[in-house]
Amino acid sequence: MIRSLVCSVLVLVFTTLTFAQAPIPTPPNPILGVWKQNMEKSTYSPGPPPPTYSVRQYAAGIDGSIVAITMNVNLQGIPSLGAISAANYDGKEYVQHTVATLATSLSSHIEPRVERTISYKSVNLYTVEITQKEEGKIVSRSTRTVSRDGKTMTEHVDFSNAPGQRVNNVLVFEKQ
Repeated sequence: MIRSLVCSVLVLVFTTLTFAQAPIPTPPNPILGVWKQNMEKSTYSPGPPPPTYSVRQYAAGIDGSIVAITMNVNLQGIPSLGAISAANYDGKEYVQHTVATLATSLSSHIEPRVERTISYKSVNLYTVEITQKEEGKIVSRSTRTVSRDGKTMTEHVDFSNAPGQRVNNVLVFEKQ
Protein backbone atom coordinates (compact mmCIF):
# COMPACT_ATOMS: atom_id res chain seq x y z
CA MET A 1 0.00 0.00 0.00
CA ILE A 2 2.72 2.46 0.99
CA ARG A 3 4.75 1.39 -2.02
CA SER A 4 1.89 2.23 -4.44
CA LEU A 5 1.29 5.54 -2.66
CA VAL A 6 4.97 6.47 -3.00
CA CYS A 7 4.94 5.47 -6.69
CA SER A 8 1.81 7.56 -7.29
CA VAL A 9 3.36 10.59 -5.61
CA LEU A 10 6.59 10.17 -7.62
CA VAL A 11 4.64 9.95 -10.89
CA LEU A 12 2.65 13.04 -9.94
CA VAL A 13 5.80 15.00 -9.03
CA PHE A 14 7.64 13.88 -12.19
CA THR A 15 4.67 14.76 -14.41
CA THR A 16 4.25 18.17 -12.77
CA LEU A 17 7.94 18.99 -13.16
CA THR A 18 7.96 17.85 -16.78
CA PHE A 19 4.95 19.97 -17.76
CA ALA A 20 6.19 22.95 -15.73
CA GLN A 21 9.33 23.04 -17.88
CA ALA A 22 7.51 22.75 -21.20
CA PRO A 23 7.23 26.07 -23.04
CA ILE A 24 3.82 27.67 -22.95
CA PRO A 25 2.57 27.84 -26.52
CA THR A 26 2.01 31.39 -27.70
CA PRO A 27 -1.22 32.01 -29.57
CA PRO A 28 -0.87 32.99 -33.21
CA ASN A 29 -0.86 36.70 -33.91
CA PRO A 30 -4.49 37.60 -34.77
CA ILE A 31 -3.34 40.13 -37.40
CA LEU A 32 -2.04 37.38 -39.72
CA GLY A 33 -4.14 36.89 -42.83
CA VAL A 34 -5.98 38.95 -45.44
CA TRP A 35 -8.24 41.87 -44.46
CA LYS A 36 -10.67 43.77 -46.69
CA GLN A 37 -11.83 47.26 -45.76
CA ASN A 38 -15.55 47.71 -45.11
CA MET A 39 -16.23 51.19 -46.48
CA GLU A 40 -19.74 51.33 -44.99
CA LYS A 41 -18.35 50.94 -41.47
CA SER A 42 -15.26 53.12 -42.00
CA THR A 43 -15.48 56.84 -41.24
CA TYR A 44 -13.49 59.72 -42.68
CA SER A 45 -13.22 63.07 -40.92
CA PRO A 46 -13.15 65.29 -42.78
CA GLY A 47 -14.93 63.43 -45.56
CA PRO A 48 -15.76 62.34 -48.08
CA PRO A 49 -14.32 58.82 -48.13
CA PRO A 50 -11.97 57.99 -51.00
CA PRO A 51 -13.39 56.19 -54.05
CA THR A 52 -11.10 53.25 -53.27
CA TYR A 53 -10.89 50.62 -50.56
CA SER A 54 -7.91 48.77 -49.10
CA VAL A 55 -6.97 45.14 -48.86
CA ARG A 56 -4.18 44.25 -46.46
CA GLN A 57 -2.21 41.09 -46.04
CA TYR A 58 -0.11 40.33 -42.98
CA ALA A 59 2.28 37.36 -42.93
CA ALA A 60 4.75 36.07 -40.37
CA GLY A 61 8.44 36.51 -41.20
CA ILE A 62 10.86 33.76 -40.18
CA ASP A 63 12.59 36.15 -37.75
CA GLY A 64 9.39 37.02 -35.86
CA SER A 65 8.66 40.07 -37.98
CA ILE A 66 5.32 40.82 -39.61
CA VAL A 67 5.29 41.52 -43.34
CA ALA A 68 2.51 43.96 -44.24
CA ILE A 69 1.26 44.66 -47.75
CA THR A 70 -1.49 47.23 -48.41
CA MET A 71 -3.23 47.29 -51.76
CA ASN A 72 -5.66 50.03 -52.79
CA VAL A 73 -8.48 48.91 -55.10
CA ASN A 74 -10.06 51.49 -57.43
CA LEU A 75 -13.65 51.70 -58.72
CA GLN A 76 -12.81 49.39 -61.62
CA GLY A 77 -11.47 46.76 -59.20
CA ILE A 78 -7.83 47.29 -60.19
CA PRO A 79 -5.38 47.03 -57.28
CA SER A 80 -2.30 49.18 -56.78
CA LEU A 81 0.41 49.01 -54.14
CA GLY A 82 -0.28 51.24 -51.15
CA ALA A 83 2.67 50.30 -48.94
CA ILE A 84 4.87 47.37 -47.97
CA SER A 85 6.99 46.78 -44.88
CA ALA A 86 8.55 44.06 -42.75
CA ALA A 87 8.89 44.95 -39.09
CA ASN A 88 9.02 43.61 -35.57
CA TYR A 89 6.49 45.04 -33.14
CA ASP A 90 9.21 46.48 -30.91
CA GLY A 91 8.82 50.25 -31.37
CA LYS A 92 11.90 50.53 -33.62
CA GLU A 93 11.77 52.17 -37.06
CA TYR A 94 11.72 49.98 -40.16
CA VAL A 95 11.70 50.90 -43.84
CA GLN A 96 8.26 51.29 -45.38
CA HIS A 97 7.88 51.49 -49.14
CA THR A 98 5.30 52.98 -51.44
CA VAL A 99 5.59 52.58 -55.22
CA ALA A 100 7.56 55.85 -55.42
CA THR A 101 10.00 55.07 -52.58
CA LEU A 102 10.45 51.49 -53.77
CA ALA A 103 11.32 52.72 -57.27
CA THR A 104 13.83 55.23 -55.87
CA SER A 105 15.41 52.64 -53.58
CA LEU A 106 15.65 49.93 -56.22
CA SER A 107 17.11 52.27 -58.83
CA SER A 108 19.96 53.31 -56.54
CA HIS A 109 22.95 51.06 -57.20
CA ILE A 110 25.13 52.69 -54.56
CA GLU A 111 22.98 52.91 -51.46
CA PRO A 112 19.21 52.67 -51.05
CA ARG A 113 17.62 55.90 -49.94
CA VAL A 114 15.23 55.51 -47.02
CA GLU A 115 12.57 58.20 -47.12
CA ARG A 116 9.78 56.52 -45.18
CA THR A 117 9.77 54.47 -41.97
CA ILE A 118 7.17 52.77 -39.86
CA SER A 119 7.31 51.58 -36.26
CA TYR A 120 4.95 49.27 -34.42
CA LYS A 121 4.72 49.21 -30.64
CA SER A 122 2.73 46.29 -29.31
CA VAL A 123 0.28 47.21 -26.55
CA ASN A 124 -1.02 43.65 -26.21
CA LEU A 125 -1.77 40.70 -28.51
CA TYR A 126 -4.69 42.59 -30.10
CA THR A 127 -3.52 46.22 -30.19
CA VAL A 128 -0.52 47.96 -31.73
CA GLU A 129 0.46 51.64 -31.92
CA ILE A 130 1.85 52.69 -35.31
CA THR A 131 4.01 55.70 -36.18
CA GLN A 132 4.89 56.57 -39.77
CA LYS A 133 7.67 59.02 -40.63
CA GLU A 134 8.75 60.58 -43.87
CA GLU A 135 12.26 62.01 -44.06
CA GLY A 136 12.48 61.82 -40.26
CA LYS A 137 9.22 63.72 -39.61
CA ILE A 138 6.10 62.06 -38.15
CA VAL A 139 3.38 62.03 -40.79
CA SER A 140 0.86 59.69 -39.16
CA ARG A 141 0.00 57.99 -35.89
CA SER A 142 -2.55 55.25 -35.56
CA THR A 143 -3.80 52.54 -33.24
CA ARG A 144 -4.85 49.22 -34.74
CA THR A 145 -6.96 46.74 -32.79
CA VAL A 146 -8.12 43.27 -33.77
CA SER A 147 -11.35 42.12 -32.13
CA ARG A 148 -11.12 39.25 -29.64
CA ASP A 149 -12.95 36.96 -32.07
CA GLY A 150 -10.36 37.81 -34.76
CA LYS A 151 -12.94 38.80 -37.38
CA THR A 152 -12.69 42.62 -37.33
CA MET A 153 -9.73 44.99 -37.35
CA THR A 154 -10.19 48.70 -36.56
CA GLU A 155 -7.53 51.31 -37.15
CA HIS A 156 -7.81 54.85 -35.77
CA VAL A 157 -5.60 57.12 -37.91
CA ASP A 158 -4.55 60.66 -36.98
CA PHE A 159 -2.52 62.93 -39.28
CA SER A 160 -2.43 66.30 -41.02
CA ASN A 161 -3.12 66.31 -44.75
CA ALA A 162 -1.23 68.38 -47.36
CA PRO A 163 -3.15 71.63 -46.63
CA GLY A 164 -2.47 71.12 -42.89
CA GLN A 165 -6.02 70.03 -41.99
CA ARG A 166 -6.36 67.53 -39.11
CA VAL A 167 -7.60 64.13 -40.29
CA ASN A 168 -9.11 61.51 -37.98
CA ASN A 169 -10.19 58.38 -39.82
CA VAL A 170 -11.53 55.11 -38.48
CA LEU A 171 -10.84 52.26 -40.89
CA VAL A 172 -12.74 49.02 -40.38
CA PHE A 173 -11.52 45.77 -41.95
CA GLU A 174 -13.00 42.26 -42.04
CA LYS A 175 -10.90 39.13 -42.13
CA GLN A 176 -11.26 37.21 -45.37
